[in-house]
Amino acid sequence: MSSADDLEKLEEGAGQTVSERTWISLNEKQQFSVVSGASLWTLCKLPGLPTIAVSDGPHGVRKPINPLALGESHPATCFPTASALACSWNQEAAKELGEALALECLHYNIQILLGPGMNLKRHPAGGRSFEYWSEDPCLTGKMAAAYVEGVEASGKVGACIKHFAINNQESHRFVVDAVVDERTMRELYLRHFEYVIKKANPSTVMCAYNKVNGVYCSENSYLNRTILRDEWLYGGVLMTDWGATNDRARGIKATVDLEMPGSYGVHNRDLKRALSSPDDDLTEHDLRECGMRVLDLIQRYAPSTYESDAMAALDNPIDFRKHFDMALRLAKESVVLLRNENNMLPLPKGDESLKIGVIGDFANEHPRYQGMGSSAVQSEKVVTVLDALKKFTKNIDFAKGYEADDDHPEDVHEEFLSDAIEVAENASVVLLCIGLPEIMESEGFDRTHLQLPAQHNALVEACCKVNSNVVVLLSNGGALELPWYNKVQAIMEGYLLGEAGGKAFVDLIFGEDCPSGKLAETFPVSASDIPCDTFFPGTKFTVEYREGLNVGYRYFDTAQKPVLYPFGHGLSYTTFEYSDLRLQVLNDSSVVNGDDRHPMVELSFLLTNTGLMAGKEVAQCYVSDIESTVYRPVHELRDFVKISLNPGERKEIKMILTADAFSFYDIGVPGWVIENGVFEIQIGASSRDIRLRGQVVLASGVLQASIQAQQAYPPESVATISPLDDLTFAKRLLLSCLPAPEIFESYFHRNSLLKETALKSMIGWILLEIVYREASKDITQGSSRNRQLLMVRKNVENLPLRVLVAFSRGNFTFDLLDALIAIMNGHVLSAFWGFGNAFVGMFFPRR
Repeated sequence: MSSADDLEKLEEGAGQTVSERTWISLNEKQQFSVVSGASLWTLCKLPGLPTIAVSDGPHGVRKPINPLALGESHPATCFPTASALACSWNQEAAKELGEALALECLHYNIQILLGPGMNLKRHPAGGRSFEYWSEDPCLTGKMAAAYVEGVEASGKVGACIKHFAINNQESHRFVVDAVVDERTMRELYLRHFEYVIKKANPSTVMCAYNKVNGVYCSENSYLNRTILRDEWLYGGVLMTDWGATNDRARGIKATVDLEMPGSYGVHNRDLKRALSSPDDDLTEHDLRECGMRVLDLIQRYAPSTYESDAMAALDNPIDFRKHFDMALRLAKESVVLLRNENNMLPLPKGDESLKIGVIGDFANEHPRYQGMGSSAVQSEKVVTVLDALKKFTKNIDFAKGYEADDDHPEDVHEEFLSDAIEVAENASVVLLCIGLPEIMESEGFDRTHLQLPAQHNALVEACCKVNSNVVVLLSNGGALELPWYNKVQAIMEGYLLGEAGGKAFVDLIFGEDCPSGKLAETFPVSASDIPCDTFFPGTKFTVEYREGLNVGYRYFDTAQKPVLYPFGHGLSYTTFEYSDLRLQVLNDSSVVNGDDRHPMVELSFLLTNTGLMAGKEVAQCYVSDIESTVYRPVHELRDFVKISLNPGERKEIKMILTADAFSFYDIGVPGWVIENGVFEIQIGASSRDIRLRGQVVLASGVLQASIQAQQAYPPESVATISPLDDLTFAKRLLLSCLPAPEIFESYFHRNSLLKETALKSMIGWILLEIVYREASKDITQGSSRNRQLLMVRKNVENLPLRVLVAFSRGNFTFDLLDALIAIMNGHVLSAFWGFGNAFVGMFFPRR
């Protein structure tokens, strides 16, 4: 049916929905307002419609006290971050978290929670890694889908999966072009999004800031229309990240329904021009499609809105004690016992002769339990390691060890070191609480290395010289280099455990519970071992994904490269035995462009707790393609399950592997393909601790991959796995889709970064300082002020000029911006013309 036919049907009133009737009752200006937010945190305001509110908070609801600022927020529960909870490998825990977050959303009159973040951890130095789950799409997809199902279980709150797509760094995130080949994009960076869309059908999706192969995500028709809408059949709302809009008309054409935050009509003129221009392919039908999806969302969550926040809070009280207990339970499931020499842990309870030396500011005044940025939560209650220890023993000595903001790569504070050594010398056991200060990892910038601050490393070395019983408790957002790992007796990795993290550590140390966390990412020996390290984070303009499929364990295990700790690793206080693997092929038909969720292989095995303590084990299922005609990693995670077992208890574990467990993306088809041949099913306790193996033969009818697929990804030996050279990478892109670089006619333009303009233009410097002062004015005095100021500064410096218009609440127009850009480029006459347009627009708004 044509667009004209659609409109005629609407006008006749045949089979109209509420959203359809609403849409045709609106004038053009009102229709434009539907596809743009009304403010920073609300959708459109129209007569007769409730206002839908959105809020940050993948691991805790962050509703700002001042809606126009990123400062203080209302109190909420701070649960473990995704980087921590991923290590639980517990989908029920992720669902439970989602349900709790939805309850707190209702309390604060919020209908859409902006989470989960689910970008893949391409490099552990990514500044926002603490908000993301894993280096693996299977683990990420299953955990995120469970989270979404939890958030949306009541039908009163919607989730927003983000950031779609190929958003794997903070450096130059507003403008950088992620250049990636089709197969890598499909198998790694889109696979988990696809899984969540098909499994959980989230209410909303948020597009990323960056470009993908030359086109901004906020206007990328291939990503949004072709893949998300047409292939995955997603019918929910696709919104921009805050300030991600580059060309709103192109965004509408690409089915990006909602621009956030509200731009107060600054894009209306461009939309009107595009709709009326014969040279533009934007149609009224495109606009209506986007508007209808937004109106459907409003209608869906209208019943859970309240006229006032006070009424919402009264009807939906938060039981903070209950949520703290939940946060504690989730945190204990997430802690990973990396090392436990001579069964150092658990420590005996009730032994007052056991003197515990606690070292590290993270254990006391400045616990490291969450990250900085849009996800930061105003916690209702925080329990530190020192607080929790006092419930087990009074025989404690403490040394500060370091300043919480100390990020020096070389300097060592001798006085702090001396105090720590004195405590360590007199202790039976040393609990050394170290990790990454907030100032080293945050939204807005990436880490420049994987090392701990020099003071933290010095403390470990010094304490080990005077005490043989050193236990390290790590708090950090991503993988680290640990050069001293074999000198300490035990290491617990907590990532960022939320407000109950201190108690979680201590309960596990004293054996109140058995550690059951497993790493969701590989810990390399050195950052230089990571195949994409040379190309991370790229330049201002481009980041090249030359490593292809060789990310995380897919690279390290295939290349047989030594690692510090492998993907899926985690020790326990008990032991588990795997046995009796059985495999049955259910279906071996080809899945070329077919149903990737069709059951293919059923497997079962026995898991027994052979130790003396109740515990939980994460059984991991990997699949290896033995006879492929294209390069495939040596094995890939395809399923997992977490099982609780009492001492001596045995359970039969069953799994069904669907077609997507065996397929790869063939760019020549294009589509998902399973080749004829032998596949090995591996069951393990980590990617390098495979306990059971078995083989199945699949007769799919596909003898070999397409010529294009073989040329782009020829089979490789272990010795040749490395990032591609210029020629080979270019060839792989040509076989997929070679991006065309964006060409700017002027030195400065709307996508120039503020830090660039500040270096070479007085106007640019003034703009940067004005924006910085405005963005930081609500940051209050306190211990975290310097960290927050640094985060704001880094974020402001990396803003493109166009974003100033989006965040100005209508006070700064594109006419005025273009005039200032003209002055910076030395085009005085153009500047006068631009100022004239801006002046006229002030009195005669063209909206």
